[in-house]
Amino acid sequence: MRLQFSASNALNKWLEQDLPRLPVPQGKKQAGVNTLTSDQATMRWQVHIIDNQYPSQEKTIIACEANSRFITFIPVPAFSLWLLEDITELLAEKWHLMLATTLESYQLIPRSDIAVLLAALDNIYFDILWVKNTDLSINGHISDAGLWVEQMIREQKVRSLSPAQLAELAIYLNTSVKRATNKTTGRKDRFIPIERLLAYCETITRIKLSHKVEFNAGKSMSDKWDNAKPADPATTDSAITDNVIDLNAFRRSMLGKS
Repeated sequence: MRLQFSASNALNKWLEQDLPRLPVPQGKKQAGVNTLTSDQATMRWQVHIIDNQYPSQEKTIIACEANSRFITFIPVPAFSLWLLEDITELLAEKWHLMLATTLESYQLIPRSDIAVLLAALDNIYFDILWVKNTDLSINGHISDAGLWVEQMIREQKVRSLSPAQLAELAIYLNTSVKRATNKTTGRKDRFIPIERLLAYCETITRIKLSHKVEFNAGKSMSDKWDNAKPADPATTDSAITDNVIDLNAFRRSMLGKS
């Protein structure tokens, strides 16, 4: 099976790479903005890097899985030198860890099944491929996640968020309702990233887990997270604003944990 990472122009430049572009599909004029979709042959992630703030040298890498819009963050210390191999290893490790952490928080399946799922994923040999491409729809979700990071850094007056803070933020985003256009129907689907990613992982590992709760088809952990509500698609139609989640609700949820 193939694991494809699609780097944004910003990440490609930061890595000082000359990654190949995805081929332009027949009938499409613009290169570098192909639609990304994960299937049984290839799992696809879009990867971007942001400056935490100016003029700080700290950065944050944001990776988003194509089907589920599942987000994971990787903090990048100032003046660090990273090779493509380093990023690849971190991403491969990080998404497994974030999947397990989010599943445990969401309590969708028993802990024993989380271990079974991780073991099954570890048994899959992934052929790694890097390309340069930006899916504009996925980019909206990444941009939104980046705004969260930047705003929290400004409010806390720090140079970067800790790994624990980034994990909390990722869990919150990955268990909240998102919207994305269904490429088949042309309509916007409501879904929860962790539920979609779990279903996809069950497909590629060919295992069936014992779900503790049924998939909610758009009902998120909003009660647990103090009734966080995404933007109304009737009034917000862009890729970014479709996925804005209440930052105040996230703050209240964090205060409740302290």
